[in-house]
Amino acid sequence: MSLTPEQVQRCLHGVGYEIFVQSFFDSNGDGIGDLNGLRQKLDYLSDLGITLIWLMPIHPAKTYHKYDVEDYLNIHPDYGTLDDFRHLVNECHQRGILVILDLVANHTSYDHPWFRQAQLDPTNAYRDYYIWTDSERVKRLGLRAFDTPDVNAAGLWHQVGPESENFDWEEFEKRSKKPIDLSQDDRITSKLSLTHEDSAASSTQSNRLRTNTYYAIFDPRMPDLNYDCERVQDEICRIGQTWLELGVDGFRLDAAKYFYKPPHLKSNISWWTKFRQALSQMNPSVYLIGEVWDLSSRIAPYLRSLDSVFNFELADLLIACILNEGNGSSLLNAYQRIANIYTRESNRSVIDGIFLSNHDQNRLMSVLNNNLSKAKLAAALLLTLPGLPFVYYGEEIGMLGMKPHDKYRREPFLWSATHTQGQTTWLEPLYTKVSNGCTPLDQQLSDPNSLVNHYKKLIHIRCQSDVLLFGSLKPVSTRIRSLCIYEREYNTKSVFIAHNLGHRIQRVMIPDNYRQIIFSTNNESQIVTNGQVNLQAFSTIIIQTK
Repeated sequence: MSLTPEQVQRCLHGVGYEIFVQSFFDSNGDGIGDLNGLRQKLDYLSDLGITLIWLMPIHPAKTYHKYDVEDYLNIHPDYGTLDDFRHLVNECHQRGILVILDLVANHTSYDHPWFRQAQLDPTNAYRDYYIWTDSERVKRLGLRAFDTPDVNAAGLWHQVGPESENFDWEEFEKRSKKPIDLSQDDRITSKLSLTHEDSAASSTQSNRLRTNTYYAIFDPRMPDLNYDCERVQDEICRIGQTWLELGVDGFRLDAAKYFYKPPHLKSNISWWTKFRQALSQMNPSVYLIGEVWDLSSRIAPYLRSLDSVFNFELADLLIACILNEGNGSSLLNAYQRIANIYTRESNRSVIDGIFLSNHDQNRLMSVLNNNLSKAKLAAALLLTLPGLPFVYYGEEIGMLGMKPHDKYRREPFLWSATHTQGQTTWLEPLYTKVSNGCTPLDQQLSDPNSLVNHYKKLIHIRCQSDVLLFGSLKPVSTRIRSLCIYEREYNTKSVFIAHNLGHRIQRVMIPDNYRQIIFSTNNESQIVTNGQVNLQAFSTIIIQTK
């Protein structure tokens, strides 16, 4: 089942939900979340009002996080099969939910077959898929000779390690759809297909090549691909097209600014333009959102070729403003500044990728010191701004998680206080526990004042309102520092939104044409009296015209 272009646009302005499959729901009792488990919980996501899900990497990989892809065209066996994935996508579309995948194409796993072959022989067809230099030169000149703006990241240049004796080439060849063909335009358009004899013949050169070093900016186990190699570009385009054939609606593009080393803006944008064109041939509505972790002025140029980028600068501003009871007018000025930068730089319609936290950051509730009122305020701000707001799984129930360990920001979703069927157990939670003040979903669902019901109410209000989905933002001036007030306008309709960022009650002046309150944080029956309303601490009110 495919969605109409109109349905797609509503989804892309609705609410996205980031999911770490491993921690979500387990369908087969092994303690690891999987695709069928996620499928069993689609009714929960649909009831919450989610219109798009972003699946963190689901491909075969050795690490728990799976950003070290070994096979771009398959599903990690812990998660299920390609048929399981097809069923998941079909049921998402039946519920009006789009599916985007995390595409990790800046680098591969050290154990990816491309890299296995690349390290064997300088003349190997896959050698140019990666970035190499002479190890003696590195020793002589030192790493500083190869500085990039990201020299403080986990890696740069790394020596090739011992070859694995256990890589199953036969199994890889069996799973390959097509054999390798270098005869047509010298372009590789299918997965690697090799015999053990091929591997053995090449391995005679491997000893002297082990002194060579490869480029890996994030981790020695994740060598960077060489995008000056046209065959690499063609491979990644083909991979994207393959997933579109399986029903995927788009991609979250991991590390989108690092594809050229050091990061080169024009080259990166040129590549992403090529990628978009290749995918648009199959699906003109394909949605691409890039991870470009930087200031908005440096992020904006990517909107020439992508639909969205994650607005990291705005996320930091939102959190700081809520945490420190900041200046509402200053927050809106910053929002408008960023929006204006995006408009100037892009030649296409921009869907701002807004969020509060993600898998690389401390969880929102931990940052807010378990303050429920501030968590509700954060949700209200996020869900009333233009763009596509993303909710990190568990954010809606107040899950906790802190650095330095990534996996403890990706703990199992807390479905119930007791160990029930489907609860993932691959990791013993350190933060998201009842003893730490976390309330499980099943208990929150029965509490009208719970965080999850707060999210649910706001999401449904957003998704049922063309003004909140598509409307522009117009700040409303106020002299009260703790008030953040704006109107959303679309066609002839408008909505008035006021947030109190402070701990004191504030009186808000309401324009004459607004009289119908459609949302109030505290669920009390508020009345506009003489054009005014009292707004409680850390609360929100949404009013529409009659």
